[in-house]
Amino acid sequence: MKTTLPRSVAMLVTVLFLAGCATTADKWEYRTRTTDNPKGKSVLDGYGKDGWELVSYTVRPKDATGTNFIYQYVFKRPKK
Repeated sequence: MKTTLPRSVAMLVTVLFLAGCATTADKWEYRTRTTDNPKGKSVLDGYGKDGWELVSYTVRPKDATGTNFIYQYVFKRPKK
């Protein structure tokens, strides 16, 4: 019986933590940026300053040589 209270408290803390992580934004806007420049840190930083969050990126070959690539970034932010 002694272990019931600590487990209950741990479960309550977990539920409250997860509830606090929930977002109230239910609508998002997305932006895609495609470039062949992998050193676009300043561009990525600019999107971050504007409230955009990077949610995924892909890299694919630009040509048959396998040495040139296309980078595609997908961003999202709550719709205003």
